Amino acid sequence: MITGVFSMRLWTPVGVLTSLAYCLHQRRVALAELQGADDQRPVDRSLLKLKMVQVVFRHGARSPLKPLPLEEQGGMFAGQLTKVGMQQMFALGERLRKNYVEDIPFLSPTFNPQEVFIRSTNIFRNLESTRCLLAGLFQCQKEGPIIIHTDEADSEVLYPNYQSCWSLRQRTRGRRKTASLQPGISEDLKKVKEGMGIDSSDAVDFFILLDNVAAEQEKTGSCRFHGS
Repeated sequence: MITGVFSMRLWTPVGVLTSLAYCLHQRRVALAELQGADDQRPVDRSLLKLKMVQVVFRHGARSPLKPLPLEEQGGMFAGQLTKVGMQQMFALGERLRKNYVEDIPFLSPTFNPQEVFIRSTNIFRNLESTRCLLAGLFQCQKEGPIIIHTDEADSEVLYPNYQSCWSLRQRTRGRRKTASLQPGISEDLKKVKEGMGIDSSDAVDFFILLDNVAAEQEKTGSCRFHGS
């Protein structure tokens, strides 16, 4: 699930894919003009001017969406942003600050709502991730209110929306159950559950196992998979 979208220099958001495609096209045109038809002259970067930066990012490390039976969550809610996840997003913000505040003076060192447009899905771990990234990017300095724009759940487009898309529901209906019935899968799952002491009647499949393993690896800093 996508956490958020930044549009810097406040261009009217016309869609992530459209904006990215336009920027890439303009960049290719500029490079082609500078290099010339013979493609021999190197690009003079001093002639290039950064017009917009768009950052699309996911949330930081989170707790499992569905903990395994008898597993302790340490007082955390399912799918909650962890301390490691907060540190990851703050570090990403610091990296963006180095790129676009220090190395290239594109953004003001203090948050300015006239320069930055922020969009996130209305899910708590994503909103928290966005706040942590902003804290790293602007070092908690601001000139105006920080507004994170969200959308209603039934019209959200930043993640697969089964609630509003009938076609998506039809195309994905029963896929998880079908996958679990593939030859050898159910037998392997039974062995894994027995080895982990999970009752055969518990609704645990390989998707849930993978999510829990990924969350545990994030906790120890040995994996970068963020789940959904």
